[in-house]
Amino acid sequence: CALPIYFVNVFGVAIPTRVGVQNVLSTLGAFDIPYITYPNSPVTGPSEDANTAFPASKVFDAKFTGLRYAKPVRSRVIWVNLREEPFLYINDRPCVFRDLAVPFVNVELTGIESQKVEHVERKLKADILKEAQSYEGQFLVHDEGKGVGEIVGMWEQADNKTITTALELYQGYAEQGARVEFLRLPVTDEQSPELKDFDSLVLALLPRIRDANEPLSFIFNCQMGRGRTTTGMVICCLLIGLVNPEYYEALDRKFAKIFPEGASRFSNGEYGCISKLRSVLTQGKKVKHQVDLVLEACNRMQNLRTAIEDFKKASESVDKTEEERARAHHSGVHYLIRYFNLIAFASYLDESYDREAQKLMTPFADWMEQHPHITAMHAEAQLN
Repeated sequence: CALPIYFVNVFGVAIPTRVGVQNVLSTLGAFDIPYITYPNSPVTGPSEDANTAFPASKVFDAKFTGLRYAKPVRSRVIWVNLREEPFLYINDRPCVFRDLAVPFVNVELTGIESQKVEHVERKLKADILKEAQSYEGQFLVHDEGKGVGEIVGMWEQADNKTITTALELYQGYAEQGARVEFLRLPVTDEQSPELKDFDSLVLALLPRIRDANEPLSFIFNCQMGRGRTTTGMVICCLLIGLVNPEYYEALDRKFAKIFPEGASRFSNGEYGCISKLRSVLTQGKKVKHQVDLVLEACNRMQNLRTAIEDFKKASESVDKTEEERARAHHSGVHYLIRYFNLIAFASYLDESYDREAQKLMTPFADWMEQHPHITAMHAEAQLN
């Protein structure tokens, strides 16, 4: 994803280890330390493509394919963590807080604010350090075993060096010279961001995109690097296209055919609520096309549009149990609502951005409230 003169790169990752964070920052030229490899790992360094797509004077020239450097240029990274579940880094690994009764299910804290999540994590760290005093400086963590549904306990050393919150980790790297800024914007797993979450992302991302005057990389992560991460990447890319409409021209050249021949209407995103939405928006066809282009650009882990059809098929499959069909239907509807919201969001950007003032004139949540017919369609989203 690019801006004139300076590239604004957008990446998505699963929740990284401590070493993983350092390697990403190093690879992107934001941390002047060597790439670290694990013992016996087949990976010996960053991929060959890691240093492409940095500054170039003709970003949108159709013949431009990117510049390759022997070493990364000095870059700045904005790291956006979208997990709402409290977690801590225990030695190298991230460990998440879970309910003992349902250890394989994320703890949902829908609507929780960033400051509250970080407060919970600081309190969790303090509780662990206090408990470890009774166990010779150690505390018990659990991981998945080799058997299905097996949970295995293990003791870990507990002190201020081995246990850190995510905020402490990134702030520590910044103090060591890393050019990184950490943002925590919690979103519930497997669901569309709430309207206020869209506004939080706009407030955090738009000024940084608009004012970029050096190589800049946005890194998004959640748990698996799939749903929430891809959604964050898509919103970021839509904001890049808002600031620089030439971005969509570049995507049109790259993705001349978004929909394969013979693809179903559902694969193309033609659900009832989406067709109605497109018909009532001022530039409905245009903004849906923009969203579909960005979904193609961000589909390495998951295409948020075609995933809806996958859930729809699973919800209707005779090979699935009733519980599995119900779960697939639930996920499919939430993914459809996410797709709906992204198209509505793209329309909001198109209508509300003042190019002279270089700002949005109203929050997305307020814009949706001013369009109650859109909100009504959103509430009636179905996989048909």
